[in-house]
Amino acid sequence: MKPLSSKNSLLCFATLTTVLCWNGSVVDSTDSNKRPDTNFYGTIQDYSSTPPAAVEDIEIGNKGKGQFDVYQIAADIKKTSDLSSDKNIKTSMDPKQNKSLLDLHEIASIEAHNQTHPTASEIEINNRKYIEIDVTFINGNQQRYLIESTRDVSCLKIDKGIDNNAAPVVEKRKLNMIHVKNLTIKGYRSTKDSGKKHEDSQASQKAEVSSTTEKILDQLEENVKNLPQENSSQYDKIKSTMLSLLKSLREQLQKMLNMLKN
Repeated sequence: MKPLSSKNSLLCFATLTTVLCWNGSVVDSTDSNKRPDTNFYGTIQDYSSTPPAAVEDIEIGNKGKGQFDVYQIAADIKKTSDLSSDKNIKTSMDPKQNKSLLDLHEIASIEAHNQTHPTASEIEINNRKYIEIDVTFINGNQQRYLIESTRDVSCLKIDKGIDNNAAPVVEKRKLNMIHVKNLTIKGYRSTKDSGKKHEDSQASQKAEVSSTTEKILDQLEENVKNLPQENSSQYDKIKSTMLSLLKSLREQLQKMLNMLKN
C-alpha cells in the first residue's frame, strides 16, 4: 500500500488539531466583573491637568441604575475654611436630613463648584466632609448640591490611541468625588443589548466551527475509502482499521459539535 498523499495528511492533521487543541474558547464565559445594567458614557476630568477622558459605565456611589443621593445646601452652612478661622462656629443642620435622589438619565454634566481649588468647595458638618457640585440637567436647568467628598465615582476609561485600527486600551477608574473636576453624560445604552450582540456573535462562531469540522470529517472519510491499494488483503485490513478509528473519532467530535450547537 502506498503512503497517504500530502492532501490526506493535511486533512488528518487539521482534524486532529481540531480535537486536540479545542479548549472551549468559543463557549460563553461568565465575566466576574458584572457591568451595570445601563452603560452611561461621556467624559471625566480630574485635577491632574489632563484633558477630559472618554469613559463608559459611569457610576456614582453604589445605588445602581444611575441613581445617587445629593443634599440641599442650607443658608447658614459654613465652609471648612471659615470654621478654621472661628472655632466657635458650628453647623447643627445635618444635610442628610434634606436629600434629593438624582438620576444620570436626566443629567448633562456635574462640575465641582470651585474649578481651581477643590478643597475650597469642601464643607465639614458633624465631622463629615462634603463638596459643593453644580449639576446641569438635560433641560438646561442648573442646581447646586452637596455630596460626600469621599463618594465613589467609577468608570471605564477608553483610550483609542492614534491608531484607529488598534484595539482600545480600557482602564478601570475609581476616584472620590472631590477629585472630579467635571463629569459629562453624553448618552446611555443598555448593556443587556451589548450582551445580546455578544451572544449572537458567539452563536455565529459556534455554527462556523460546527460546519467546518463536519466538512473535514466528510472529506477525511472519503479519502480513507479511496486509499490506493497494492496488496488487496493488506489494504482491506488497514482500511477497516482506519474506518473503525474514524467512526470513533466522529462520535467524539459529534459530542463536541452538539455542545457547540446548544
